Amino acid sequence: MLAWVAGFDMIYACQDYDVDRQAGLHSVPVRLGIAGSLRLAAACHAATVALLAALPFVYPGLGRIYWAGIAAVALLLAYEHALVRPDDLTRVNKAFFQVNAVISLGLFAVGALDLMLGGR
Repeated sequence: MLAWVAGFDMIYACQDYDVDRQAGLHSVPVRLGIAGSLRLAAACHAATVALLAALPFVYPGLGRIYWAGIAAVALLLAYEHALVRPDDLTRVNKAFFQVNAVISLGLFAVGALDLMLGGR
């Protein structure tokens, strides 16, 4: 989950690029630029999906419902990145608050449901 949080935090931090640069801060957007930060955030989110997909191999109690949840998370993360572009950060709040809320609650729900039904 650290990769997921790091990814969406980088997206959110892009809004502060000018302030960070003027204040002499060494934030990820200042160091990599907005486009580079969004690429790194996408890499973090890809790692998140990979780690979520690895979990059933460590804990085999997760089944088809969980796998469907991972697919949904991957689609939602792709949508989140489609909302935000280096030249247009106007939808960062939608990406940050709405999409991530759906991901967190949805992943909890499918994981709990899958475990409750015995990984069917």
